[in-house]
Amino acid sequence: MTENSQTAVVRAAQRGDQHALDVLVADYLPLIYNIVGRALGVPADTDDVVQEIMLQMIRDVRKLRDPEAFRSWLVAIAMREVRRHWRLRRSAPVTDGIDGLDEASQLADPGADFVDLTITVLGLSGQRREAAEATRWLDADDRQLLSLWWMEVAGRLTRSELAAAMKLPLPQAAVRVQRMKAQLDVARAIVRALRAVPRCPETDRVLRGWDGRPTGLWRKRLARHVRTCEMCGGVPVDLVPAERLLADVALVSVPPVLLLGLAASGLGAGAGAGGGAAGGAGAHTVAAAGRGAVSTARRAAWKTGGVSVGKGAVLSSVALVTATAATAAYAFGLTGPAHAGAAAPVATAARTVAAAPSATRPAPTPTPSPSAKPSPSPSHKPAAPKPAAVDNTALPVRAAFYYPWYPENFSGAGSQYTPSAGKYSVDVPATVDRQIEDMQYGGLQAGISSWWGAGKREDKRLPLLLSEGAKLGFSWTVYYEQEAYGDPSVTAIRSDLQYLRKYSAQKAWLHIDGKPVIFVYASGTDGCGMATRWAQANQGEGYYVVLKVFGGYLGCADQPQGWHQYADVLDVQKGYSAILSPGFWKNDAKTPAVPRDLARFRNDATTVATSGAPFQLVVTYNEWGEGTAVESATAWSSASGHGAYMDILHQVFAAHPR
Repeated sequence: MTENSQTAVVRAAQRGDQHALDVLVADYLPLIYNIVGRALGVPADTDDVVQEIMLQMIRDVRKLRDPEAFRSWLVAIAMREVRRHWRLRRSAPVTDGIDGLDEASQLADPGADFVDLTITVLGLSGQRREAAEATRWLDADDRQLLSLWWMEVAGRLTRSELAAAMKLPLPQAAVRVQRMKAQLDVARAIVRALRAVPRCPETDRVLRGWDGRPTGLWRKRLARHVRTCEMCGGVPVDLVPAERLLADVALVSVPPVLLLGLAASGLGAGAGAGGGAAGGAGAHTVAAAGRGAVSTARRAAWKTGGVSVGKGAVLSSVALVTATAATAAYAFGLTGPAHAGAAAPVATAARTVAAAPSATRPAPTPTPSPSAKPSPSPSHKPAAPKPAAVDNTALPVRAAFYYPWYPENFSGAGSQYTPSAGKYSVDVPATVDRQIEDMQYGGLQAGISSWWGAGKREDKRLPLLLSEGAKLGFSWTVYYEQEAYGDPSVTAIRSDLQYLRKYSAQKAWLHIDGKPVIFVYASGTDGCGMATRWAQANQGEGYYVVLKVFGGYLGCADQPQGWHQYADVLDVQKGYSAILSPGFWKNDAKTPAVPRDLARFRNDATTVATSGAPFQLVVTYNEWGEGTAVESATAWSSASGHGAYMDILHQVFAAHPR
């Protein structure tokens, strides 16, 4: 909900509006559940603590002086309860060799903690999975901070709210976050060292006597070894920054047993904020219910498969569970039959904000550069759009042109260069994962994949790119190639845009200002007629169209959402795009048209990174036939494994963040 609507709902709840109170519970329960779950780690404890937090919200919302500060107030309550729970855990007696401070020892299955739940439910893999597993190695204080920072990078909390919840001034909170991130990177290196095959022999020696449970002592021992071990590699240089990995990770949905527990505790219409005898009794009853309600609900759900009744204050608990479950299903993209009488779903507190492009755009000097590519004939199969939750990417966007043409295009003329990965296939998920992580290492947020029409090989390979991108927090869009080799009609373009909806409605598709982005290639002879055709075709389709420049493009009456250049040299279209390329040596040429030069590439990368252009583009990631690839090759391999050009992008883009 927006800030204004949130404030209105909070004020209504303070006046005793029972529906408003239910809306607050449904809207904020997923956020609180994920914060507490990541701070504590033990699902059973998480259920109990979340219940207490939500019940306290019910009791005390009327006391909140500033309704606009509701979220900050609720998160502060959550962290206070987390700290109280940790204090109780530390004071628990140690009995019969069971460590009261070790959460893993409290689990029937030590792997079934909140981390395991996150990995399983959200299907995390690669570096995202490593980052999630690494959180087990953090101290309690760092885990509490991580639980808030995770929500900050996901856009669900502000830094001010984080600082308030931790009871720290903003400068000190920033220092604490940096220290926690450093510890997380060390923990990620430990996770990688432990999972290595074969494992370093010295690591096995260090691990003698280890029972498999992450603790502070073992973290220090392993960190000391990893930092100095050549085989383990210290803190790996290819670690994608944690904020990029975690920003797009969805919330873990609230388990039904917790919803049942809340209902059994009296958290429903008529409980807490409501006036009169029923409201007062409800508040008293839920306060007394305390930590036992979830356990009671677990037993009742196990025995009867339904909600346990017997609390006099519960007037509409089943209705609340239904409404909250419907809201959770809506928020997390779950589908199923509608519940009779369920309240309309309320959007969660998560919101994404995209920066607006520059308003001033002085006239550039375009330098169109055609590039020979094969032109297969199109075949269209329109499909109905599939709505899905999307994430906006804030400008500037750093991306690379990508070609899903392999292994086929390695045959025949092939390339002047040999990829370090050999003649790979982009039909292999591990290859796509490697390439995505490679681009992320280079500071890129998206890939622009060549597309020649429905049913073509590029089209058939899009689903794998998108599915792996969704797992790794990387976005994709397509490069509409046909425009450069003909003038598709308005009808044909619109048909293609409608067909692409089955992809562009997905979360992993690049979105700006809520619109799916599409890049369009063009020939050097194109003119304003192209811009007009695309403007007409896009009416009602809602794409963020980024056309390739041509002479006089700024004078066109119909302007797209963006412009870009595609060339084999540095080019800056002020206010629109900045591009760089390592060189150009076509597979059938005797000498390179643009020789490679690492020093020049570094200078060009700096120019692009400091240009302020909304689109900062690399030409290309893997166009091996034209010799413009920055993907690692035997001719420019490096110790990092990413190749010299990706190393330069990694260094320059990190020095000049977006």
